[in-house]
Amino acid sequence: MATNPRSYNEYTVGWVCALPKEQTAARAMLDEIHPDLPKPATDENTYTLGSIRNHNVVIACLPKHAVGTSAAARVATQMFNIFPIKIGLMVGIGGGIPPKVRLGDVVVSTEWIQWDFGKVVENGKFQRTGKRNNLSTALLTAISKLETQHEMYGTKILQYLDDLGKKYPNLAPKYTSANSLQDPLGYIQNSEKKTGDVCVHYGLIASGNQVIKNAEFRDELNRDLGGDILCFEMEAAGLTSFPYIVIRGICDYADSQKNDDWQKYAAAVAAAYAKELLESIQPIEIDRERPVKDLLGQVFGEISTIRHRLDRDEDLKVLDWLTPIDYGPQHSDFLSRRQPGSGQWVLDSTEYQTWVNASKQILFCPGIPGAGKTIITSTVTDHLITQFSNDLTVGIAFIYCNFKRKTEQNLDSLLASLLKQLAQSQNFLPENVKKLYDQHSAKRTRPSLDDIVATLKSVASLYSRVFIIVDALDECQASDNCRAKLLTKLFQLYAKCGTNIFATSRFIPEITDRFRDSMRLEILAHDDDVRSYLDGQISQSEKAILLKHREDITTRITEGVRGMFLLAQLHFESIRHKNSLKKIKNALNTLPTGDTAYDGAYENAMKRIDDHDSESRSQAHQVLSWIACAKRPLTTSELQHALAVEVGEPNFDEDNLSEIKDIISLCAGLVTVDEESNIIRLIHYTTQEYFQRTWEKWFPNAHTNITERCVTYLLYDCFKAGVSPTDEDFEAKLQASALYDYAARNWGHHARRSSVEKGLVLDLLKNETAVLASIQAMLVRRDYSGYSQRFPNQMTGVHLAAYFGLQKSMGVMLDEGVDIEAKDGYGRTPLWLAAELGHEEVARLLVDKGADLEAKGGYGRRTPLLAAAEQGHEGVARLLVDRGADLEAEGGYGRRTPLLAAAELGHEGVARLLVDKGADLEAKSGYGRTPLLMAVDQGREGVVRLLVDKGADLEAEGGYGQTPLWLAAEMGHEGVVRLLVDGGADLEAKNADGDTPLLVTAWQGHEGVVRLLVDRGADLEAKAKNGDTPLLAAVERGHEGVVRLLVDKGVSSSQT
Repeated sequence: MATNPRSYNEYTVGWVCALPKEQTAARAMLDEIHPDLPKPATDENTYTLGSIRNHNVVIACLPKHAVGTSAAARVATQMFNIFPIKIGLMVGIGGGIPPKVRLGDVVVSTEWIQWDFGKVVENGKFQRTGKRNNLSTALLTAISKLETQHEMYGTKILQYLDDLGKKYPNLAPKYTSANSLQDPLGYIQNSEKKTGDVCVHYGLIASGNQVIKNAEFRDELNRDLGGDILCFEMEAAGLTSFPYIVIRGICDYADSQKNDDWQKYAAAVAAAYAKELLESIQPIEIDRERPVKDLLGQVFGEISTIRHRLDRDEDLKVLDWLTPIDYGPQHSDFLSRRQPGSGQWVLDSTEYQTWVNASKQILFCPGIPGAGKTIITSTVTDHLITQFSNDLTVGIAFIYCNFKRKTEQNLDSLLASLLKQLAQSQNFLPENVKKLYDQHSAKRTRPSLDDIVATLKSVASLYSRVFIIVDALDECQASDNCRAKLLTKLFQLYAKCGTNIFATSRFIPEITDRFRDSMRLEILAHDDDVRSYLDGQISQSEKAILLKHREDITTRITEGVRGMFLLAQLHFESIRHKNSLKKIKNALNTLPTGDTAYDGAYENAMKRIDDHDSESRSQAHQVLSWIACAKRPLTTSELQHALAVEVGEPNFDEDNLSEIKDIISLCAGLVTVDEESNIIRLIHYTTQEYFQRTWEKWFPNAHTNITERCVTYLLYDCFKAGVSPTDEDFEAKLQASALYDYAARNWGHHARRSSVEKGLVLDLLKNETAVLASIQAMLVRRDYSGYSQRFPNQMTGVHLAAYFGLQKSMGVMLDEGVDIEAKDGYGRTPLWLAAELGHEEVARLLVDKGADLEAKGGYGRRTPLLAAAEQGHEGVARLLVDRGADLEAEGGYGRRTPLLAAAELGHEGVARLLVDKGADLEAKSGYGRTPLLMAVDQGREGVVRLLVDKGADLEAEGGYGQTPLWLAAEMGHEGVVRLLVDGGADLEAKNADGDTPLLVTAWQGHEGVVRLLVDRGADLEAKAKNGDTPLLAAVERGHEGVVRLLVDKGVSSSQT
């Protein structure tokens, strides 16, 4: 029954739930339901307001997929900040300790302990924090009173369940009776209590951030904690200092037999006890209590004492495992280049203020090249970090895209970095992150993209607000649709988690189109900012002639740059060393302007370099060629070593090293050093673009020179001595030989483009010990003890030539009779490596020499064709198929055929080739999935369209009776669903539980898919084996949009 709205000040009881089914039970126990009240924009909670007898109650539920102590703390803190709550209830389900506690019982906390928090003491023993009891006087008195009443008269729990069933008939089957439920341990429920009663236990509850589902671990924990534990759960410890009581209905035994059967009934008995407890408390008793809000200062004081977060080695190890990339040093470098006060106009703008003060906002800031977008990004990031430094409920993560880091900035790494930053800002490492690590670390595998995204969403949901900042989207690689996919995932975070997104980019249509409906603020260098920069540079120069003519220089350059901050920097560099007014005026009068201003400025800079003496000019060209053509950013020490290499010498001479400041001074302002990361780089993306277009003009022999120096380095005597036998020795060699890592990993890429692919290169390939030393640095991953010995130590020069695709060198070696079937330590032949890495011409040479097309290698013993199919190398795949490779050879993850692999990974060209050549459309993987099911699972629309057009079975079932349409509906791949429905897939195909595609997609909340299936005639009332309908599923999961859609389409709301 709805009533007139109350005011905020009238609500004094806070009721927190972790799951939607617990919230359903709580709401059903209310005597009255009150109208909603308006909330502050910063409050992410959704409240149910109502009353039980004379108490006004606020119910809040944790966000979907959010579990654990941190999530509970955030929900409660926001509730307590808005309402004058005086007592709190944490009500829901938990795992009981048999035999004293049984399914359907209720456990009430008189004290609790966090079982996964404490410290390591002597002898390595883990000592947990002490037991806590924060119950208010009102709650302690009420518990004593109620316990006595239960002993004398029994509980009212079953009476309240009966009332619930009459009031909400749709809830009755699952929430009001346990008669049809079985106890997996065979206990007879409540055998020690009189018939019709519910057993209530009072005592110790153990809380933690991990689900316990192992009986031995459960019993061991209980023994460690004195044998007094009644129940395990996951939220109580989040409410450390609040006056609250934990009430748990027992739904399982915290063992491997966990299932959902008892959960709704357990949620209902817990809610019923909570109602009975509130009815035993007089309003005047609650009035005497202090509002919880008054205690928040104390709470945050406690939190601050543990904010030396993640200082434990294991947590840092997990975070570094996610990704070793740290954008903090880059951010610090960019921020240090900002002139005081510059960019303030962005922070003061209406657009930015709207974005920062409201949730679920996107602010897109495009700008022309060199407008200062990155400095603005660092300004925004710094502002957010400063503003929310003391707010643990706000998460901030940022990415600086860089054209030189395309290899490391793939989609998985970018999203993993966001996950890492949000995870490390938590008081404790989130449980889902630990779980991800545990699943993969022992096997040395990496999580899938879906795993990363799911964990990212889970961690984001732990915050009340999340800000994600992405700079230079235009520098994010477009290959493999990385940039498009990154934007898709960011927009999903925005839609699902209410994330605020700030992004910058140049004006590239495929990027700007994605933000067409977003708030926009164009970045241009404001004149005041440009003048401030120039004024600072002139002052720092201390040159009398520049100081004397400061105003004229500042004005002329500012007028000419037209919003391009970088151009001001280049123009000033062109006059910095002028020693007469006439030369300054001539330079100012010839400053490049217009669309070709940057090219003109770079041309001028190169001309100034060419005016150097021959030695300085040569070294400047060497510096620029290395930085512009290197495969990744170089550190200063790497570049110093590269420049000091003397081709033909057997050892490195440190006396040949140049000072980094001298190196920079030769380059006419085109080179800078990021002090925090020690990376030496070109000053801007446009500088790199200029040299990508003109490198053959300025340094045509760049790749030849780099190859010669890298190979010479790898042929030094210290590397000819062979591999390092220990991690310590290997680390010492890396430290002493700064170019070792870069040379080993990249020399072959430069050699492919050089004129020295034979000669010096063959000297390296034929030196067995030098080859192994280079392979050690090239292939090891520095993430576990003993890592330096984990590489294919039987790899030879012919393997290395295949790995890098060195066609000329391979030809020479084949003519000399090298063993083409030699296998490295991972069982890979040269043909296998060439196939996996897509080196078609090298593969052709090997096949022409009779290389075994079916030689299996790598993990899962895969053939060359399967390796090529997995990587999407269509040319190599065609070569192998035309030469007779087996189309159905199985191997690798899940015993896939080449077509299964191409379908799962979305390589449409390879899949088409294989199908056209006769590959089996219905071949099944080791997990029972066809190519169509594999493509559907990953949302590969192009491959799905191909397979449907070629006649793949639309009703082929995978595991658990899932058809392609069912699986696409579950995953929310709307485009794939449309293709399958258009192809004639059965709309009512059910899985083993009797769930239709419409029911499962309603459960998952995929509104677009629900609409599509409904419009195509899916049965709105189809029931699963457990009686659920699409509407009931959507209601239980809290998907309001889906519920509204189904009701609008004619489903009766009486179901709920």
